[in-house]
Amino acid sequence: MAPLFIIGTVVLASVLSSTTASSVWTLNCAPLTQARLDPILAPGVWPSGHVHAAVGSTAFGQQMNGTYGALQGNATTCDKFTDHSSYWAPQLYHMRSDGLFDLLPFTGMAAYYENYTCDYNASAPGWCVGTRNPRAFPPGLKMLAGNSLRRTQNMSDPWQQAILLESGNNGEVYGMPPKLDGNQLSGHVRFPSCWDGSNLDSPDHQSHVAYPDASLGGNTQGGMCPSSHPVALINIGAEFGFALNGVTDPASLVFANGDTTGYGFHGDFYMGWENTTALRDSFAECFTNDNCPWRAFGSPTGRDPVATAMSPMVQPPYEDIGLNGPIAKLPGNNPVYSA
Repeated sequence: MAPLFIIGTVVLASVLSSTTASSVWTLNCAPLTQARLDPILAPGVWPSGHVHAAVGSTAFGQQMNGTYGALQGNATTCDKFTDHSSYWAPQLYHMRSDGLFDLLPFTGMAAYYENYTCDYNASAPGWCVGTRNPRAFPPGLKMLAGNSLRRTQNMSDPWQQAILLESGNNGEVYGMPPKLDGNQLSGHVRFPSCWDGSNLDSPDHQSHVAYPDASLGGNTQGGMCPSSHPVALINIGAEFGFALNGVTDPASLVFANGDTTGYGFHGDFYMGWENTTALRDSFAECFTNDNCPWRAFGSPTGRDPVATAMSPMVQPPYEDIGLNGPIAKLPGNNPVYSA
């Protein structure tokens, strides 16, 4: 899907009407912060290994932890006002010819919330048939999609299939796009949509969730869950955007983790939706001018929700990460990968 990055306007991928239900709706989030913070991999720690660009709950920070950590935020940068979830991904930099690094502006995140996954059914295994009813995320669910250390592509691994990049509207690709349009690069993360039904996290932050079963016709965007993770959740396809400021050479781009291949892009999700009933019912058939469930978290008035840039409630300690000009090395002194 092409990136949206629409600030101030709600875009529905499937238009709701009095006779049809939506299988996809979108969430738009303005930037919150860029900092060496990672409440999943490094809770309570500053600095973490590399700079992340974050959106969502203003609670995002080193002390955000526990089932209701993200819900402690007093606001959200996202256009659905009850979504106090946190979403973050590695920051993008430009390697200059003089050896310095320019931080490229983070433009925010657009996400597709999708009704494409169904519970495992031992009596009728296969692609989901009929109505799918994925559950809302349990409070406090944490998950990581992608692997910061990866530098190659294995197309048989759904965890690797779930990470793509796109420049402009030239189509998603695995790894760094071979051509840049000079305007924007977006990192696409398809989060797992199957859950083991009990654990909110796991030591690797991935084992408690999974992608739909490929042997049953599923893929990273939907299908029947495997028996090991039988509970279907809403699919999230998140797109993190960065302005290229005229950069057209993909070989000059590097993510904050030192990755020049694009294969090491990744995304984190920390559940913080306040109204899980409305989230669960957000794909139900309803009237656009009635008390439609998605309007219950669209805005306080149910109209014209707006994504708004904010700052975290607690600012991280100061570190020069390149917000005020070029820097001599990647924050954390992360080495730039060279094949």
